[in-house]
Parts: sequence; C-alpha cells; structure tokens
Amino acid sequence: MNIEPLRKRKGSGELYTRRPPTIDFIEESLRWPFDDLLARAAIRDRRHDDYVPSEVLVYHLRQTKSDNTDGRFVAIYNVLRDRVEAACPRANRNVGDKIYEDARIAQIRDATIDHVTELMFKDRQDYDEQLDIYEVVFDKAVRLARITKLRKVNLKENANEEVEDAVTGEVRATVEEALERYKKAGLTTDEDLDYRIHLRRAIDALPEIEREVIDLMLADIPIETTKDGEPSMTDLLGCVEKTVRNRRDRAYAKIRQALELEFDHDE
Repeated sequence: MNIEPLRKRKGSGELYTRRPPTIDFIEESLRWPFDDLLARAAIRDRRHDDYVPSEVLVYHLRQTKSDNTDGRFVAIYNVLRDRVEAACPRANRNVGDKIYEDARIAQIRDATIDHVTELMFKDRQDYDEQLDIYEVVFDKAVRLARITKLRKVNLKENANEEVEDAVTGEVRATVEEALERYKKAGLTTDEDLDYRIHLRRAIDALPEIEREVIDLMLADIPIETTKDGEPSMTDLLGCVEKTVRNRRDRAYAKIRQALELEFDHDE
C-alpha cells in the first residue's frame, strides 16, 4: 500500500512531510492485524518496544475513511484523545487529603481536546489539511493547540506572546531561554526541528514531580502569585516556593545533560 503524501504546504510552498522514522513505522504497522495495532496503541510508555507513535496512529485514523462503519475510527480516536489529554497539564492536584481542581486549566484542557477532536471528525468527512501537522509532530501540534486555547481564555495577561510554527515545534520562552546556550548555532530547519524533538523527549523523560513543574511553566503558571483567583505552582503542587524552584533547577540540569548526550550520540 502506497503512503500518500500530505497536502498542507509551508509558507515556502514546500509540502509538509512525515519524518523518515514515522514512514518506516507506518510501513511496518500496515502488516499488522488491526487488533494488534490497537493492543500496541494502548501502551502509554514511550520507552516500551511496542509503543506506537501518535503520528502513526493519526495516519491509521485517516485510513478508516473507506470503512463502512465507524468502529475502527472510534477505537483509534479514543486512544488519540487520551494522548491529547495526557499532553495537557493536569487540572486536578492532590493537596493533603483534598483534591483541588483549577477551572482555568480544566478549561484549557477541554478546549484543546475539543479542537483536536473536531479536526479528526472534519477530516473523516473531507480531508482537512490542518490534521497534517499531527502526522509530522503530534506533540508539538497539541502543544500549539493548547497554547492557542490558553490565549483565548486569557489564562494570564501576558498569554498572548508569540508562538512558533507547529512544524518547527514550540517551547515557551522561559524554558527556551534557559536552554538556548546549549543549542548549537547555525542549525538548518531540519536540525532545529531535531533539537526541539530532543528537547521534548528530554522533558518527557523527567521524573513526574520535575516534569510537572516544566509543564506548568509551559502553561504560563507562575511559581507564586499575589493575584486573587490566579493559580500558582505552590498551590497546585502543594509545596513551598523553594521546593518548586529546586525541582525546576533539577529539571533544567537533567534536560541539559540529556540534550548534550543525545547530540553527542547523533554526531
């Protein structure tokens, strides 16, 4: 079965293209029975040998258009929906014996899920080029959608800062600035994309308590705040400012080390 090229074009006129590892994985997965694909898709641990990348699942989702029923589409959609939700900061936090939900974070999460869901269903009716990005860099596309929704609900007054194109990936300025000096100069567009993918991979590999801090930073949540009703990391994580900053600093150190190791390995 030939893998049809994507249709969306960049500003330069060049077509968006799937990454070679994604193409290789798609070709391999086309030989699996659907039940095997679905069983592997349920694996959440990215380090697992049978983990199926989200970009591959989006491809298979789009191939269900020729089905006479919605069974396969719904099965894959449910997995992808869960992955979109997992990519959003958690609105519920345990603080002692209480569960605290931040309504604005929940609103961002729900709006992001609704947006990606709408793209999937629109594409099922008629090819939607906006979904092409999710076959190229799924995590980055979800992140862009989340930041866009964050702007719209005005989570913070400064939430309207510029966001980069989804194909090149997007990392909030706080994290980007902290790690910029570890990035090699003079990167091509593809090399820059690789850098950002390595960066996201390094963030995903952090221990949960450190990854939470980085994810909250990416959602523009301040460590502390004096504004009534505005969430802060200290409230959401149930710890003092010094603990949050220590977790942040440990996360930075591990991300830097991971980037250095990955780039050394790639060379």
